[in-house]
Amino acid sequence: MVKQISDKEVKFLRSQVLVSQDLSCFGQVSLQTALPLISASGANVSALPTALLSTHTGGFADNTYLDLSLEMARIITHWQKLKLNFDGVYLGYLGLKPLKELQNSLSTLTTPKTLVLIDPVMGDNGHLYHGFDQEYVNAMKELIQRANILTPNLTEAAFLLDQPQLLNGGIKEASIAVKQLQERFGIPFILITGIPLANDQIAVVGCQKTTGEIWVKTQTRFPASYFGTGDIFAAALFAAVISGHSIQHSCDIALELLHTAIRARQEESQSDPRVGLNYNSALPKFLKQLAQGETNDRR
Repeated sequence: MVKQISDKEVKFLRSQVLVSQDLSCFGQVSLQTALPLISASGANVSALPTALLSTHTGGFADNTYLDLSLEMARIITHWQKLKLNFDGVYLGYLGLKPLKELQNSLSTLTTPKTLVLIDPVMGDNGHLYHGFDQEYVNAMKELIQRANILTPNLTEAAFLLDQPQLLNGGIKEASIAVKQLQERFGIPFILITGIPLANDQIAVVGCQKTTGEIWVKTQTRFPASYFGTGDIFAAALFAAVISGHSIQHSCDIALELLHTAIRARQEESQSDPRVGLNYNSALPKFLKQLAQGETNDRR
């Protein structure tokens, strides 16, 4: 007979990590991307889906959408009874009702030592995504104050700062934005992602609050756009950080994985960018890099 284990007897040997974002049933985005990448770090990964979609919202018409905020509340209530706490939390695409649910409940699922990465997914190319408005931006401004790491693109940074002049900027504007985001919201690490440069490069601009250092990482920009690249970057970054890598090294690892995945996609004869990226070819090196970070000090 299997022994019944009481709630008080539950013990975990590996880091407990929570990922909360939507589940798009078709397309390599959001939870479809995050769960395998973060599981590769060796953590026990739990999922809290915010919505269930037939496809992601980029390029597919008439997708279904089921808001899961009510079920999220039931799940969180059960977890609270189990006294679950997570060592790491990664939040991506949410929606207004799920965002408010997390805003109300996140403190009960974390401790002062929990690493929280928030990717404030809500817009790109100077515009908010369909279904997002100023109310959502304002709610996100409240939520991101819980973050240790924030990974907006420049559009999202501009909306968070109420500074539209930053929308179509480059490294100069991103450097201004990371400083202002830290001053306003007090977030220890901020990385502004996906900044296009003139010489077929794409950049990430980062800043660490304790040192005030601003740094820039660049990678080759391919002549195509694929959905889910931001999700892959944030998930890979999070996986590397919880494996013990510094923020800057984690950024290098995430950019390399993304670069390899896009290059492999470019080599396919027929490629629908809406499907997203298959990062299988990049996994062996990614796994090796994660393992090498287990003894590194986090900075």
